[in-house]
Amino acid sequence: MNVSLREDSAPARSRAETRRRLVASGTELFASRGLHAVTTHSIASAAGVAAGTFYLHFKDKQALFREIALAAADDLRERLERSTREAATVEAAVRDRAAEFLAFTAEHRDLVRILFGRGQEVPELASEILDAFASFLKGRLDGQIADGVLERALDSAVAAQALVGMIARVMAWWAEEPGRAPQSDVIETLSRLQLTGLSPGTEAPLD
Repeated sequence: MNVSLREDSAPARSRAETRRRLVASGTELFASRGLHAVTTHSIASAAGVAAGTFYLHFKDKQALFREIALAAADDLRERLERSTREAATVEAAVRDRAAEFLAFTAEHRDLVRILFGRGQEVPELASEILDAFASFLKGRLDGQIADGVLERALDSAVAAQALVGMIARVMAWWAEEPGRAPQSDVIETLSRLQLTGLSPGTEAPLD
């Protein structure tokens, strides 16, 4: 076995540390400048490595941004799954998920703006992420339909797409200028829309 290929070998640790620095510098530069204004050279320079070293880890800056965005999306999905498991009621699950979406937006404002804001810089990646979350929500809706919580006439695929579209637009809008509305108000409004629509007499939750 080639010792240099072992995950705990010095070369492997050095390679992992270089990749970590590239991800960290890319995250910071994308946040401050946007995707298009950043170059692989500037990312490598900020990471303290040679320009050519970047290409030993990533094909291009889009590949690096994709890794950053998908890692953040995976983290959000795990948080949503955890909040769903821990919620005692459907209403609590809806509010907890809305709170997780807004907390994520507060933590990753620049990433949300790049993905979902005006003049999207990576529409294909944004669509891929939204499709993944729509699939996640559809699974929850299907489970609630099976449990009799939601009407069987509900088309879970349509509902999931509608919910993801609404949430993504609100996230992008709020990320642009959080002062537009208090975080608590955004969470409450998103929750009410999912639980009752626009009519307070509607009882079937669209979670």
